[in-house]
Amino acid sequence: MALSPQYLDKLPEPVIKLMSELQDEIISDICRRITKANYLTPTAEWQLIKANQLTLSSQEVKKRIAQKLKVQEKTVKELYTDAVKTAIAEDRQIYEFALDDGILSENYREKLTNYTRSKAFSNALNRGLKNTNGLMRNLTNSAAAAANRQLAEALDLAYLKVTSGAFTPDQAVFDAVKKLGADGLKAVKYPSGHTDQLDVAVRRAIVTAVGKTCGDMQLDLAKEMDSRLVEVDSHLGARPSHAEWQGQVYSLDKDDPKYPYFYDATGYGTGEGLCGWNCRHSFYPYFEGLSERASIPDFTQEENARVYEDTQKQRSYERSIRKSKRELAALDGARSAADDPELKAKLDREFARKSATLKKQEGRLNEHLKNTGLLPDSSRVRVDGFNRSVSQKAVHAAKKYNAPAKSVTVKQSGGHNKEYEANLKVIDSKEYRQKFKGVTSTARGDKRVCDYCRKAIKRNSGSSTETVYFLDSKNGKIKNTPVDLNEFGGEIMLPTGRKNEFILVHNHPNSVAPSFEDFVTLNSCPEIKSLIAAGHDGTVYTVSVGKGKRLNLTDKNEYRVARNEWNRCYRDLNGDIGALAEFCKVYGWDLSVK
Repeated sequence: MALSPQYLDKLPEPVIKLMSELQDEIISDICRRITKANYLTPTAEWQLIKANQLTLSSQEVKKRIAQKLKVQEKTVKELYTDAVKTAIAEDRQIYEFALDDGILSENYREKLTNYTRSKAFSNALNRGLKNTNGLMRNLTNSAAAAANRQLAEALDLAYLKVTSGAFTPDQAVFDAVKKLGADGLKAVKYPSGHTDQLDVAVRRAIVTAVGKTCGDMQLDLAKEMDSRLVEVDSHLGARPSHAEWQGQVYSLDKDDPKYPYFYDATGYGTGEGLCGWNCRHSFYPYFEGLSERASIPDFTQEENARVYEDTQKQRSYERSIRKSKRELAALDGARSAADDPELKAKLDREFARKSATLKKQEGRLNEHLKNTGLLPDSSRVRVDGFNRSVSQKAVHAAKKYNAPAKSVTVKQSGGHNKEYEANLKVIDSKEYRQKFKGVTSTARGDKRVCDYCRKAIKRNSGSSTETVYFLDSKNGKIKNTPVDLNEFGGEIMLPTGRKNEFILVHNHPNSVAPSFEDFVTLNSCPEIKSLIAAGHDGTVYTVSVGKGKRLNLTDKNEYRVARNEWNRCYRDLNGDIGALAEFCKVYGWDLSVK
């Protein structure tokens, strides 16, 4: 049997590990530089700061790449040599059987013995090695360019946010670190516009290059041995286009009356075909009458398609887990570098939230594997920057984040303020409860939402503090998600769940309409079905996106336009309620004021 799918799947792991280490080191370095930069400087001074950071980062990246390349080229040579020897050894055994059975003339025995010592073999191996090492150098050079580009973009965007006055320095840094952790190192850009991270590109490059080199050598040996038939192996879960030709016998002669032409049928030599992009199929010599066919599929096309879909879903879960681990590694690096207490607190909260997300993702993957019978692949969820230390911190943070907590209230200094006193006569009335009719699927759920609004108001009567609850949008039950929110600079810890799963309930001490920050929260979090602001005077504001349009507020231009429009509406229409009503009208959102 030729190189197995499992062998080819595991083949690139040593090189991927090296590239993953490089990627994580670069991202951590970028995050540290973003965290340490001074954004409160004049423009001319900023250009010098940025240039200095880019120079230092470029030097650091090149140094790390140089260290990795030496080890990498040695590793590539080892795995290449092992793969080629394995493939040729398997073929050689089949040729020896054919010689022993008299199917091949004894004249070919010497050719078989000397093939791996031949100049042609050595040249083919060295050519494959040279091409692959060249490709690895190109990938790492792309990584260096991508690192500088991403650092420059992150620094500029953070500086722009701070100088616009819409963000504090710690908010700008926080956003930049989150984005870098989520994106990773986008090192390879294809003509289609699609970009791949370094570890993904390396896996594809190694599997493709090694598979193609082994295939070329096997075909060269077949030519030496005058062998004209090959059998392609088969495996359950092959991609649909490959499932059409796997497990069959093909002829290397174009005009064979019995068997299809190898190159035309399998697409060998093309990216889409056998031994092409990320292909885990291989082939081996076939002699009629020597033995039974070895690779006839023992499964139907429907079974193959089902396993392929299940495997693709597994890969999707694995990618999500890797993404979360990269984010956590970046956040942990930024937390360590942060000097500002407020920024560090934000990073800590985001680390906790992301840790809880990772725990859920791992649970979904395990459930999928249990339901499908697929095997776990630890190599595909490993992120080298997510080491034992970060992993333990994440486990602890997730437990703390998921611990039962009904609400967390941000307290402010100052005594009782009559301006924020609740109108309990209105709040406790039957009419007040009627304002929540239809906010959930049941009357009991509506009552629960009303009760939590009353609770938030009474808890903070006479205070500017806001208390936030996340409730189940169907039944109004409390979701055990701790949330900090303060109208004067605090931040919501957004929940993770299904779309439209939550109702965000909070009190507004000054009884104003939901603010622009509330608008941004609802817009950015599809898990929140609706947002309720309960005024201390008994006014209830309910906003939901419904079938309306969501804005991409991560785009700085769209955010600036939205903010400016809100401010214009605020001035022209006399306050928050006018601005909110105008926004809801423009974007098709639902607004209720009772």
